[in-house]
Amino acid sequence: MLLAGCEPERLAPPPGLVIATYLVGSAVDKREGIFHGRVVPADFTRVAFRIPGKIDHLAVQAGQGVIAGQTLAQIEDSIQRQALADAKAQYELSRRQLARAENLHRRGSLSTAQRDQLQAGFRLARANFSLAEAALSYTVVKAPFDGTVAEVDKELYEAVAAGETVVSVYRNDRTDVLVDIPDILPAKIHQARDIAALQTAVVFSGSATAYRMGFLKASTARNPKTQAFQLWLTMPAPPVPFPLGLPATVTTDLQDAGFSTDSGLVVPLTALEAGARDDAFRVWRYEDGIVDPVAVQVVRITRDGALVSGELRAGDIVANSSLSRLSAGQSVDIQSDKQGQ
Repeated sequence: MLLAGCEPERLAPPPGLVIATYLVGSAVDKREGIFHGRVVPADFTRVAFRIPGKIDHLAVQAGQGVIAGQTLAQIEDSIQRQALADAKAQYELSRRQLARAENLHRRGSLSTAQRDQLQAGFRLARANFSLAEAALSYTVVKAPFDGTVAEVDKELYEAVAAGETVVSVYRNDRTDVLVDIPDILPAKIHQARDIAALQTAVVFSGSATAYRMGFLKASTARNPKTQAFQLWLTMPAPPVPFPLGLPATVTTDLQDAGFSTDSGLVVPLTALEAGARDDAFRVWRYEDGIVDPVAVQVVRITRDGALVSGELRAGDIVANSSLSRLSAGQSVDIQSDKQGQ
């Protein structure tokens, strides 16, 4: 017992570090782009009066279909009608006076100077008559195209200022989808062979049908509200139109449109560890019970993870947990691999 008490205490070896791993799949070529968008009104137009006044007739309501030239609203026009009547009377008087003057001038009873003065008065009266007709037309706003009333912004008998929106109208013969796109596409927009030929497959929320939509337009600067670049797609409206704001998933073949595409290996974001520089990253490759760091470059982030390039190879096993506890040449135990695509 005395001898046993003198022996040093035997300590159990510390347990090895167990890490989760990820099996890197084959290289991928990210030629397909998937984006999210929403249905927006086509050719959305805010209609306003060119002169101030008080609304005395509203002919439409929200959701109503209209045709081009249909009256939408009208302001009180008694002043404009009186001005038109006065201008018309003056115009008719000047026209008759000029006709008599022309007859007298041909017979030599009226000088050329007097005839010219009456001609000038007639032209002025004609111009005033045209201005009065235009002023009366400004008391009515009409639909600029066939479409649907999105919103009626004013009430009957409400005073409106010139240029103040009264009715909003959009086209109903086509469906437009607005897509927020990542910075990488505007930067490569010059690479497209023909951006107007861009074709997409769009699936609307609640429907399994994929619709073909074509390119309409694209923004060249960020939207100040969303801070995103934007792309508009369009197609003829289906028999049952999609409601405004309906979410849509947009899939397009970027390579077919002429964009250069990115290729590389996909690893989970949790397998990436930041390096010494902002643009430097590394992963920990596992081989024969040992982990070692491997430098990689992040090409871009996808919905499946990070698309990377560098010394990593398809079939490699990388650490997917406890990255901060790893060091070069460290022995570790692993859990079951997660298979890469």
